Amino acid sequence: MYKLFVSLRYLRKKKVTLIAVAGIAIGVMTLIVVLSVMKGFDKELRQRIRGTLSHIIVYKSGSNKFENYREIMDLLKATDHIEHCAPYIESPALMRKRGIKEFVYFKGIDPVAQAKVSDFGDYIKPFGAQPEGLLHRHGEKKLYSAFAGIELLRTGPGDYETNPESFLPNNEKIVLVTLKGWESISVKPFILAGRFRSGMYDFDKSYIYIPLKAAQELMGVTDSVTGIEVKLDNYKYGPQVKKELQEKLGFGYYVQTWEDARKTFLTAVTIERRVMSIILGCIIIVAGFSILAILRMVVLEKMKDIGILKALGATAKGIMSIFLLNGLFIGVMGAAMGVVIGIAIVLNINTIEKIVFNISGWRPFPPEIYYFNQIPTVISQPDIAVIAGLTILSSLIFSLQPSIRASHYNPVEVLRYE
Repeated sequence: MYKLFVSLRYLRKKKVTLIAVAGIAIGVMTLIVVLSVMKGFDKELRQRIRGTLSHIIVYKSGSNKFENYREIMDLLKATDHIEHCAPYIESPALMRKRGIKEFVYFKGIDPVAQAKVSDFGDYIKPFGAQPEGLLHRHGEKKLYSAFAGIELLRTGPGDYETNPESFLPNNEKIVLVTLKGWESISVKPFILAGRFRSGMYDFDKSYIYIPLKAAQELMGVTDSVTGIEVKLDNYKYGPQVKKELQEKLGFGYYVQTWEDARKTFLTAVTIERRVMSIILGCIIIVAGFSILAILRMVVLEKMKDIGILKALGATAKGIMSIFLLNGLFIGVMGAAMGVVIGIAIVLNINTIEKIVFNISGWRPFPPEIYYFNQIPTVISQPDIAVIAGLTILSSLIFSLQPSIRASHYNPVEVLRYE
């Protein structure tokens, strides 16, 4: 019992102990805030990338030579866990709007089927459009409709909601130019009938949806597609269905999940989060060294107390326990404070961001760049538990050296010089 009493007494009398606790708390708080925000960004980005793609994509070797796609779709629909399928054609092109040419990708789709395998319907809904609107023909020449990414239609600064004049309006005529085979150029006019916003800047800046039949005419193919997009009843079966389809379809067909299609980008985001965790974890290590320094100083100051305790019968193990408890208490208090403050900041981070913006005019997370109305965060209880646990463990580890040193003092030698 005396160990706990003496340990708490030493802590209470040392103001420098507060510095060590603050260092631990700042490290834990920073880790929790940064990891929560990065995890939120990762989750949001995955949802948005997933929204532009289906769960699984089936290709055939040879660009736009997927002629037996109807038979393959029948096979896919008969496979367990597959709910919907949608054929599509995708190719690069030049788009001319008001005399300006831009490089784009057009995607020829069946809009009703596409809305079932991706978030296409959600992307156009805020602008008052419906998937069926893409099938509408215009004028005496029966020109096809087109839905373009919101950034592709930008002609000036501002958001569409506040500055609609900065974007190309509906019913404008646009022209797509692409290669027809390898020897000729295909040119086809369209009427802008709608717009979409996926939340992925590159996608909104580069993609335009057109009807599947229009894409086939533009590419000079009769009844073939680039690939088939597939939606599952639950994506957890993705790897299993992918393997099964690859075995069924055999050589010449390629089956990918949406994660395979964006593997490089997703891997980069994951690595960045891990590197940030390691870098920020060094803050806790630095705080651990402050614990070591403080406890060494306490040991030197309390040499007389140590000598008296040993003379009264305290064991080396007991003396060691006193200072280990010091390190443990510092770690626990620092971790607890860091967790509480970190969670509080994460829960109120958007309010804090608004206050910073109102005071300084600087916005840490501009919505026009990130397309997030709010800073996305995910509070992970396992991550917090790991951070707090490793923090307390590191505090104990850094307490070992001064604790062992104190336990080895000879009471006779100590009291002789006091």
